[in-house]
Amino acid sequence: MREMPIAMDICPRQKTWEEYKYEIEALKKSNNCNSEKEEIAFARSFSFSVMKFLWRNVNYKKRWECRQIKMVSKRLDIYAIRLAKDIADYFITLNIMEYAYLMGAMYTMLLPDSYRSDNGVYYTPPSISERLLDLLAAEGADWAEDKVLDPACGGGAFLVTVANRMLGDYRIKELSAIEKIEHIEKHLSGIEIDRFAAWITQTLVDILLYSETIAAGRRLKSIVKVQDTIQCIETETRRFDVIVGNPPYGKIKLDEETRKLYSRSLYGHANLYGLFIDASLRILQSGGLVGFVTPTSFLGGKYFSNLRKLLVEENPPLAIDFISMRSGVFDQVLQETCLVVFGPNRMRCVTANKINVENNVYSVERIGSFQIEEGIKPWVIAREPAEANIVKKVRGTNTTLQDYGYKVSTGQLVWNRLKTQIYEEPECGVRPIIWAEAILADGQFKFNYQYRRKMKYIKISERQEFLVCRQAAVLVQRTTAKEQNRRLQTCILPQEFIDKWDGVVVENHVNIVHSISDIPKVSQKALTLILNSQTVDRIFRCLSGSVAVSATELQAIPLPPVDNLKELEEIAAAVHKANTDKEMQEKIENIILKAYGLED
Repeated sequence: MREMPIAMDICPRQKTWEEYKYEIEALKKSNNCNSEKEEIAFARSFSFSVMKFLWRNVNYKKRWECRQIKMVSKRLDIYAIRLAKDIADYFITLNIMEYAYLMGAMYTMLLPDSYRSDNGVYYTPPSISERLLDLLAAEGADWAEDKVLDPACGGGAFLVTVANRMLGDYRIKELSAIEKIEHIEKHLSGIEIDRFAAWITQTLVDILLYSETIAAGRRLKSIVKVQDTIQCIETETRRFDVIVGNPPYGKIKLDEETRKLYSRSLYGHANLYGLFIDASLRILQSGGLVGFVTPTSFLGGKYFSNLRKLLVEENPPLAIDFISMRSGVFDQVLQETCLVVFGPNRMRCVTANKINVENNVYSVERIGSFQIEEGIKPWVIAREPAEANIVKKVRGTNTTLQDYGYKVSTGQLVWNRLKTQIYEEPECGVRPIIWAEAILADGQFKFNYQYRRKMKYIKISERQEFLVCRQAAVLVQRTTAKEQNRRLQTCILPQEFIDKWDGVVVENHVNIVHSISDIPKVSQKALTLILNSQTVDRIFRCLSGSVAVSATELQAIPLPPVDNLKELEEIAAAVHKANTDKEMQEKIENIILKAYGLED
């Protein structure tokens, strides 16, 4: 009897998105582009090809052509075309919210790094979009009635998701196909500065409403305007009940006219997302809601002080979710991010949660409710459930560094402006440069650099004497990382070291805590123990919104009352290290907890 051949599965295995990402990145590297313009043209040409193939898969009735767009294109080779088709075929196996995000993410990956950075281009994962819409709904957003705007809608992550919610509302489901289309046209809008990203968004909404347009016999009108939201806000006559999105992030230089327009929310450097918040308040209906994905820096940063004041006066935060994971949520975004809803909030009480995102699924941990400070002060909001009680108890503590007898300044040396004056070896007339590297994790000062070993000294001219520091001070690193054991890393700059060199020069990434009297109320040793403690570090994290440790935030930290520090002063006088052995550290920590009134 002849053996029957074994049946073999000849269907190719479906690739994962990670595998497609690898191929897209390889394609970007191998593509020969001689300028940023060519790179942008390639990114758009490849993304256009993917969308055309995707439309071919969706347009089963062969009724409508894919929307057209005028753009500078770049010819694709056969490999790029095949990859574009494969990706479109992969997208069609997903739901539209998933591939709306991946489409935007893919376009972003292909753009030049400089373009992406300058324009703050990042797209929102579906789970994050859904969660923000849930927060808005909990605060009263009505997807069947409200007029909704995404003022930076590139990629369509929010516009598609909101449109899907509108169509899913039982009141909208009862409408005819033409009424559904008219409802979307009347109630949903987007603005996007990037013409191609706007086209992606509009095409994705076309796909979502494809069945309705076939039944109605007409296409959806364009709901996306190609404009610069920041610049067009004065001429925008429409008003919206809900404004939602993921505005671009990053510092931006403003012309005099634009700075004047946004002066009410600006202090120093302007950041794009802060401008978008301000702009949104201007076109929001009375009683409306704003829901944004933003960095957390506006909660405490000095540059956002006037924005906080504006928000407290007009639309305080109602709810805020802190995204606990940095990697895997927003590709290539290292800033801490949050979801925040602003709206009518007479009591100025915000509900905070922590959300964990994994494999596009999120879980929520309630942190608590917190009172928002009036004026320009940083907002002290716990980031972890375990910190909620600490924050509530220290709110009544009005003691700050100023009460201890100190003020904070920032090192004034911007080294790259004085490159010719910097030396590797000590020479006549030079002084040491105090880099952040001198502040060790154990609270010690050490003038023995590894990273900055070739930039240890500087020769100061008479005109530059203002750079010289001649008094002992407490030094604090200005730039840290969320993953550090402590965000506050401090040490004492010894007077003996200063005297040896007749002064030192402190670099710009170091904060200097100076005494403002001959005998401050709290010694430098005790202050260093306090600032290096886990307790104060946890409190600081609740008011700090970025990896930078600003002078403003240091000055705002609620500290233990001076009268409660006698025992700590005795410890400080006895110990030789800011951080000693484990047993002593625990003792110091307990003393600080007791001084705050936080002991169990």
